Amino acid sequence: MKNVLKVLFVLSLLLTSLGNVAHADINLTIRDGDIKILEETIPLPPAGTISLSDSGGTLHDIDTDNVLGFLGSIDQTNDKFEISEITDFGFSLYLKCITYSGIEKCDNWQYTVDDSYPDVGMDKTILSGGENVYVYFGPQNRVILSSGNITTDDTLTVTAQKYDYTNNTWLVRTEVTVGLTQPNPDNPFSPIEIMTSPVDGSGQATFSSISADSYSVGVKEDDGFGGYFYFPTESLTVTTPSPSSSSGSRSGGSSRRAKPAPVEEIKAKFDLEKAYEFLIGQQAEDGSFGGDLYTDWVALALAPGNNQTPVLKLIRHFGESKIEGMLLTDYERHAMALMALGLNPHNWSGENYIKKITDSFDGKQFGDMNQDNDDIFALIVLQNAGYGESDPMIKDGISFVLGAQRENGSWDESIDMTGAAIETLSAFSPTPGVGESLEKAKEFLKQSQKDNGGWNNSAPSTAWALQGILALGEKPEDWEKKNKTPADYLATLQDTDGGIKDGNAQNKIWNTAYIASVLSGKTWNQVMQKFAKPTVAETPVKKTTVKTTAVKTKPVNVGVPKKSENASVENTAAAINAAPPSPVPQPETPEKGWLMRLLESIFGPF
Repeated sequence: MKNVLKVLFVLSLLLTSLGNVAHADINLTIRDGDIKILEETIPLPPAGTISLSDSGGTLHDIDTDNVLGFLGSIDQTNDKFEISEITDFGFSLYLKCITYSGIEKCDNWQYTVDDSYPDVGMDKTILSGGENVYVYFGPQNRVILSSGNITTDDTLTVTAQKYDYTNNTWLVRTEVTVGLTQPNPDNPFSPIEIMTSPVDGSGQATFSSISADSYSVGVKEDDGFGGYFYFPTESLTVTTPSPSSSSGSRSGGSSRRAKPAPVEEIKAKFDLEKAYEFLIGQQAEDGSFGGDLYTDWVALALAPGNNQTPVLKLIRHFGESKIEGMLLTDYERHAMALMALGLNPHNWSGENYIKKITDSFDGKQFGDMNQDNDDIFALIVLQNAGYGESDPMIKDGISFVLGAQRENGSWDESIDMTGAAIETLSAFSPTPGVGESLEKAKEFLKQSQKDNGGWNNSAPSTAWALQGILALGEKPEDWEKKNKTPADYLATLQDTDGGIKDGNAQNKIWNTAYIASVLSGKTWNQVMQKFAKPTVAETPVKKTTVKTTAVKTKPVNVGVPKKSENASVENTAAAINAAPPSPVPQPETPEKGWLMRLLESIFGPF
C-alpha cells in the first residue's frame, strides 16, 4: 500500500508539470552538400516497427523510436527522399543509400543527435522527443597535407579540419594530435607511430627531417579499448633529393618560351567524387566487384579515399574468400590489393602471397623467362613487403627488367608496361643504370602522347602512363600537348553516371578503377602499405609450375592492353586504420522504464 501511495504522488506531480510541454517532435535536417533534402519538425511516430532492406535483400524490422526507424517511418510519409538500402554490420544497422530527386548517394552518411556523434549504430540511438537530428552525406573530419610527395629536405604541414554540417563548410580542428605512422604487423588497428605533434590554434602541425619512406598521416583517436587508431589519413611519400633534380629536362618539353595566349576554351573536368560513387554503387552483397581481377583493382582504387563502409565490406570479403588464380600475376595483383587495405600479404586468410611470388624466382627472374610483366609487378609488391635493394633476388629482378627495355625506351612496345616499369624502377633510382633507363622511358612516353593529351586513345593506357609520370614526381598537368593534358582527355571519357564509358559493364568498373586510382594523385606504391619480412627467412626455390602469362595477354574486349594487367583506384592510406575494432557485444539486460527509474531516484528501490 505504501508503494502505491508513492506512485500516485509522483504521477500527480508529473501530470501537473508536464501537461503543457510537447516532447514528441524531432527537428530533422537531411543534407547533401549545399542541398538540404529535408528540414522539418516531425512528430515522433507511435511505438511500432518499420521494415527496411539491407544490401543482401534481407528485411529488418526496426523500432520507430530509434534514429534509423524514425527515418524509415518518414520515408513512407513523404516524397522528398527514399531509403533505398541499409547496411548490416552484425552488431548494428546503419543508413547506406538515400535517393532524392533521382540522385542516389551511398556509403558515406553521417548523423548527429543534439550536435553529438553517437558512438553506436543508428538502430541503437533511441529518440524520446525534442532532439535535433542531423543526417548528412560526407566525412566528419579530414587532414590536408601541404604535399603528398616531399623530399627529406622538405617540411610537411598537416592541417586538421572538421565539417560544419549546419553551414556546409570546413573549420579548423584544434586540440588533436596528428602523426606519421606505418603499419603494425602485430596489430593492424594500432599503427606504429613515427612522428607525432599536437596541432596549434590554426589546426596545423609541422614536421621536418622526415626519413625517406612511405607513411600514413592522420589524426590520432582513442579506440575506447585502451589503444588508438588514426583516422582520417592521407598517404605521404618521402624521397631523397636527386642531385639532378634542379637541372632542366632533356626532353625539350620543359621549355618556357613565351608564346601567344591560346584561345580560351571550356574544358570538361573529370569528377573524381562521381567516379568513386559509381564504383561504390557496383559493390555486390558479398563485398566483391565481380571476379577477383575487378575486385582487386577496385580495392586499390578505394583504399586511399575516405570510403570506410565499402572498404570494410571488401576486407570482410577478402577474409572469407581466396582467389582462384593460376597465374603469378594474379597473386601479385591480389597482394597489392591486400597491402592497399593494410592487410598482411605474408599471412592473410591462410595464404602467404609473398612466398608464392618468391617461389617463382628461378635465380635470375620471376615467373616466365619470356615475359617481363610478372617481374615488374613482383618488384612492385616485394619492395613493399620487406625486400630491399640488397636482396639478391631484387638485384637480379632489377637487372632482368632493365635488360627487357627496348631501344626506344619502352617495355614490350607498350605504353602500359612502360608506365608500370617506371613505377617499379623509380624506387631503385640509386642502382646503376636505373636513372638512364627512366630517362629513356620518359622520352618514350613523351613521343607517344597524342594531341588529345592521352595515350593510345585509351583510358587504361593513359592511366598506366600517368602511374609512371607520378612515380617520376611529375604531375599530369605538366604533360600538356596541344593545350590538352591527360586529365583533359580522361574527362572526355567520363559517363554521366561517373564511370568510364564502355559497353561492357565489367570493363567499365575496371577502367573507372584505373582512372580514379591515378587521378587521386597517388601511385600504387603510395597506396600500398609496407610490411616487414617474417622473422623466419624464406628460402627461394626453383620456379614452380605456377603459370604466369595472364597479365600479358588481353581477353577480347576486357580492357587489358597486350602485355599488361592494366590495372588500378582515400587515406589515407589504409582504410583498415579508419575503423577501430568492433565493440564486443555485451549481453543485454532489460532496462527499467523511465517512470520506474524516476520513482527509484526519489524513493529508493521498490
